Amino acid sequence: MKKMKSNLDERQEEQLLHIERNGCWFAFWALLISLFVQQGIWGFSDIRIVAGEWIIFMLLAIYLGAACIKNGIWDRHLKANGKTNFILSVVAAILSSAIFAIVNYLNYHALEAAIATFVIMCILIFVMCFAALSISAVIYKKRTKELEKESNEE
Repeated sequence: MKKMKSNLDERQEEQLLHIERNGCWFAFWALLISLFVQQGIWGFSDIRIVAGEWIIFMLLAIYLGAACIKNGIWDRHLKANGKTNFILSVVAAILSSAIFAIVNYLNYHALEAAIATFVIMCILIFVMCFAALSISAVIYKKRTKELEKESNEE
């Protein structure tokens, strides 16, 4: 397929990229909030209720992560290191586990079960997040070295 000539000047092209970036991140966070709200309303009884949103959210998350790593981009403000991975994993674990515990308490009205759910989910989510971030950081660092080597050869 032949590429069409752009009718935009450089300023318009930059503005369009800014608009697209904002739209992408709005969709990402709106889908995540939508998933949490729907789970809060309907609980975890039927995955079919949120299947569409979950699929789109995961595809978007995987695409953003893979595209950033492929291009040697980690984050504007955060570094790809163990300390950052630890802090982000703790925050994700606490927030996610709190949601699981609240839903558990609302469904069963058992405080002990909700606390147990919080602790178990907190540990599981922390381990999974920390592992995923650590593996991603290793891949990112390797890809960054490859890109630097390619640019030095040119």
